[in-house]
Amino acid sequence: MARRNELGSIASGLIGSFNSRNNDVDGYWGIGKLHKFVENVSKKEVSIELLSGNISPKTNEFDSLIKFYRNRLEAHLKARSIPNSWIVAVEFTALFETEYEKKHHYWRSGLGKAYKLKCDILDDNGRHHIAYAYNNSRPHDPTRETRSCREVGF
Repeated sequence: MARRNELGSIASGLIGSFNSRNNDVDGYWGIGKLHKFVENVSKKEVSIELLSGNISPKTNEFDSLIKFYRNRLEAHLKARSIPNSWIVAVEFTALFETEYEKKHHYWRSGLGKAYKLKCDILDDNGRHHIAYAYNNSRPHDPTRETRSCREVGF
């Protein structure tokens, strides 16, 4: 029997995948592309509401990414027999160029500046199921990166 506390595990799985180097947007690392997208914005933050498909700041560049993670969410819910009606909202937040946190960021473990990801699943009882991920990134630069040639099932 499905239980709402499983939504925390789903949030953790989604944010782990979102943080992964396998998170591609047009063959490049999705996090680097998001970082580039807010590079010239004072508040270096991107919010994606997965169910509605809304992204802030507004753009259509990440529609395939949103669709991919919406499908992943549905697959996780189906695998655990969790009804869609239990989910009110699912929000990804990416905050770039954050302060280094010794507890979460490993010094010199990656190139670029520290970032923080959050996945917040709000259930129908008003409870938030939150998972975080931390890493380092640089804004996307196609002259320094190799484009992935693998098939992506968006």
